[in-house]
Amino acid sequence: MQKLWLFCCLVFMTPAWCAPDVVFFNPGRADESFWGDVDSLLQEAAAELQLQLLTEHAERNHFQMINQVQRLAAARELPRYVILVNEKSTGLSMLEALYGKPVYVQFVLNDISLEERSELLKDPHWQRFLLPGLVPDNEAIGRQTATALLARAALSRPLALLISGDRLTPASVERTRGAEAVLQQGAEVTQTIYGLWQEERSYQQFKVLLVRYPALALVWTANDHMLFGALRAAQEAGKVPGKDIFFSSFNTSAKALALRRKGDLSVLAGGHLLTAAVALARLKRHRDTGIYPADLPQLFWLLEPDTPMFNALEQRDWQTLLALTLTMETPS
Repeated sequence: MQKLWLFCCLVFMTPAWCAPDVVFFNPGRADESFWGDVDSLLQEAAAELQLQLLTEHAERNHFQMINQVQRLAAARELPRYVILVNEKSTGLSMLEALYGKPVYVQFVLNDISLEERSELLKDPHWQRFLLPGLVPDNEAIGRQTATALLARAALSRPLALLISGDRLTPASVERTRGAEAVLQQGAEVTQTIYGLWQEERSYQQFKVLLVRYPALALVWTANDHMLFGALRAAQEAGKVPGKDIFFSSFNTSAKALALRRKGDLSVLAGGHLLTAAVALARLKRHRDTGIYPADLPQLFWLLEPDTPMFNALEQRDWQTLLALTLTMETPS
């Protein structure tokens, strides 16, 4: 339905169909655990806030995402707000497509760099239309997950491996930088590899690395899909997760939460799927008051079974999670 809606907008330019309040360009897939959950929570938030929302998926193709933004920018009817993700450093290309358009731009989860933002804000257009980014502190949660993982090791300097996402996406770079800083102090880091967020790639890589490093004890992963691949390879090699090899990861898919509850996954960080919904609440406040909040709320948690956040995520209780989101955004 959403793709049909955008098709009507771009081809037929029907005003009744062409003016959503907000368009979110999702870099992932609708059936992907993290990005699908972002969609679900964002849709709940849009209904609660009475905002008309359209979501477009790039299917993990950053070139397609740029093209989607370019097509939207060429339409006669434009949304008031666009939510973007600077996946694989595509942010400047997407902003270029929107330059001169009366559309407010909000980056979430992955922002452009401080230097890029500073340069853009010299331009009167972006002084008005480029809103502050809303991004979790990825470096801090990288440190926290690595610290918690290190605490699981029995040896004084265990062998550790990091499976990062990619070399360009800010969240990947920052999470990995934080984790490396901790593990290099307390462990023997064998290497950092890049699983490109993919389960099968991580599986194939980790099979080889377990032969190279049979005493590997700590494995830090930047998302759940790469965790699943590494975990499968470890189990096939006779390793017992949570006993002789310990894993940490991010994201709150049903499978990741089940692994955390079982103990196969020792450390899990999540909650950042709330970010886009928090952004939507802030955009509504900006629309109603002209003011965009400057503070950065907590957007990451280390998740422990049987805590309220863990239980709500496990049950996919979007209403409870949305209530938490909107409570954080209630003006004092």
